[in-house]
Amino acid sequence: MLTLTDLINARISAAGAQNESDIIRYILEDDLNSPQKKNMADGERYYAAEQDVLQKNFNQGMVEETAEEESGEESVQKPFSNPNRSNHHNVNPFHQLLVDQKVAYIAGREPTISVAGAEEDADLKAYQELVSQVADENFNEMLQNWILGASNKGFEALHFYYDTDGNLQYCIIPAEEIIPVYDSQFQRELVEVIRYYSITVVKGGVRYQRRKVEWWTAENVTYYTEQDKNLYIRDPAYPVNPAPHWWDVDLENGMEKQKTAHSWGRVPFVILENNRNRTTDLQPIKGLIDGYDLISSEGTNTLLDLVELYWVIQGYGGDTAAAIARRLQINKAVSISDSSGKVTAEQVDLPLQGRIDYLKMLRRDIYHFGQGIDIDNDTFGTAPSGVSLQFHYAGLDHKAGRMSAALKKAIKQFFWFITEDYNRRNGTDYDSSLIRVTLNYSRIANDAETVTIIAQSKGIVSDKTLLEHHPFVSDVNEELDQLESERESELDRYGFGSLPGQLVNSNEQS
Repeated sequence: MLTLTDLINARISAAGAQNESDIIRYILEDDLNSPQKKNMADGERYYAAEQDVLQKNFNQGMVEETAEEESGEESVQKPFSNPNRSNHHNVNPFHQLLVDQKVAYIAGREPTISVAGAEEDADLKAYQELVSQVADENFNEMLQNWILGASNKGFEALHFYYDTDGNLQYCIIPAEEIIPVYDSQFQRELVEVIRYYSITVVKGGVRYQRRKVEWWTAENVTYYTEQDKNLYIRDPAYPVNPAPHWWDVDLENGMEKQKTAHSWGRVPFVILENNRNRTTDLQPIKGLIDGYDLISSEGTNTLLDLVELYWVIQGYGGDTAAAIARRLQINKAVSISDSSGKVTAEQVDLPLQGRIDYLKMLRRDIYHFGQGIDIDNDTFGTAPSGVSLQFHYAGLDHKAGRMSAALKKAIKQFFWFITEDYNRRNGTDYDSSLIRVTLNYSRIANDAETVTIIAQSKGIVSDKTLLEHHPFVSDVNEELDQLESERESELDRYGFGSLPGQLVNSNEQS
């Protein structure tokens, strides 16, 4: 993350030159070497189960030897290799499991997105229907990927753009490619975004990696390309550079008649932060996962190499001992003529319990500090009351809660772009600030208890709030429309304003 002050400092630090290429090179190198980018790479690797234990060679180690020195003997560490030893790696993808658990918990059920005042105002009702149409399965899939990326990387970016047909589109831009620039005073308002990514170019039959850079502001975007190593120029592929956010093209007989430049008045990116510090979900538990992987792998290799039974042959030379061992393998018995000889069998006992207890402790700590739910826990599901289940979900509630405020804010920013586009095309004046977002967490619950509480809350809490918590309802707005449709159908069937045995509520009369 940068601020406007950081950009000014970058211009000063770029060898004192007010040169665009030097400034871009300085900013990109600083970002690529930042701890945040390293943490992003770790989060992505561990989610893909590409963990550090895979780089560990259990065939190799260090042994201590005594070296003779003039001043006396000295112990030194020397590398040791044993190619006969097993080199198995146990990868335990706890991070992947915890992130998937969090994503499913927050966005497994579609959020309820409504418009304040839609119940009393026909125009706002139409606006709510528009919002509901946008918040479909594709939106929820994007939402899950958005949360997934933010959990792995600390933040994730969503970009709005117009396709070649002039339709508004959105897509996730990986946070690895993004440098968000915030205001210097409060560091909360996104004022600029620098995006960079690599492409492959071929020169003289040789393939090179070169970068493309997009510098977005509230009014325009400037495109750069890396001409040579660390030499950036304005991209000649764009005749107008800096360019507006998009063009409106008027056609006549299939030919371009006029182009009108447009800008959003804000950067067309929405940043979803994982938490206030933009840390990843891996950072608090990476050391614990690495320890679990190492101990589990070491134990597996020890078991694979374990000789359960070995023979102790005393009083014989090497060749005779080998012959005795072969007879034991074939005949399961051997006769010995030498009275001084002795053959005994020894059993190897592996101390497993200590290792198992330590792995259990690490597993408990991973779920505790990772704030997830261990469904293999012996106590999970034994007491399915509401209070007991809430206790199990306490950690996940806290972790989801740290993201929920940022997620609601990001969803509202998402619908700002949707609303502005619709207003421009249709001459409407909808206000996206009226949008309300309710996240419907997915959790195992005692449905009977929940339904009973909902029934007892009728008349105390609004029907919409009750439906948001009903276990059978996935889309609250759709359910409200269905209830309204069924109510009108029943009224038409009976031919009067109320159903038999019911009074019409005063605020439901038309």
